[in-house]
Amino acid sequence: MGSAHNETAVRALTGAGIVIAIVGALWVGPWAWWTFLLVLAYLGGQEAKRLFSLAWPDVSFLARNVAGRLAVGIPFAALAVMGWREGTYVSAIPLGWFVLLWTNDTSAYIVGRQWGRHKMAPSISPGKSWEGWAGGAVATILVAYFVLGAAWGDPVLSAPIWLCLGVLVSVFGPMGDLMESGLKRKAGVKDSGTILPGHGGILDRFDSHALAAPLAAILLQLF
Repeated sequence: MGSAHNETAVRALTGAGIVIAIVGALWVGPWAWWTFLLVLAYLGGQEAKRLFSLAWPDVSFLARNVAGRLAVGIPFAALAVMGWREGTYVSAIPLGWFVLLWTNDTSAYIVGRQWGRHKMAPSISPGKSWEGWAGGAVATILVAYFVLGAAWGDPVLSAPIWLCLGVLVSVFGPMGDLMESGLKRKAGVKDSGTILPGHGGILDRFDSHALAAPLAAILLQLF
């Protein structure tokens, strides 16, 4: 029991540190944010390189390396450009994006633990359920429209755009998570790395961005 409590405490402390680092980098300004993302992209790229090597040892080193770098670099590049709106750096946009991701992850976890009965992909990620997904989606969409849309509506982003971002997070966030889980399963590892105590590696914490962040960046450029 003591070991479980210690693990939970370590996970909570690391999670709080991640949140503080993200909020702090965004608050300092674009160069701090870009530097932070660049460090994460490099570390995540190293993890991806290892996972791709383990998962597809027969594929050429160059192909694995390029695929791994792109798989990590594109989402982090999307997070970098997400903070710009009509030539102006607006930290509230990426911050709001992370709020949506955290809302989705936390709500899906809580609902799934309490009421999860129907597994989404038991062979890939046994802990994920359709009930958890639905709970996360509802909470994320409500926060997107009624919290972020109300608090950070025009002139930052209108409530309908926040709503669209909430939908992207709800649909494509879990898909990115499942993709990374499938990659780890094929590679035969539990975590992508060990740099974040209680959480695993960089990819374990930022897997939800893999598909959702690039689509969000495109949406923000179009609207």
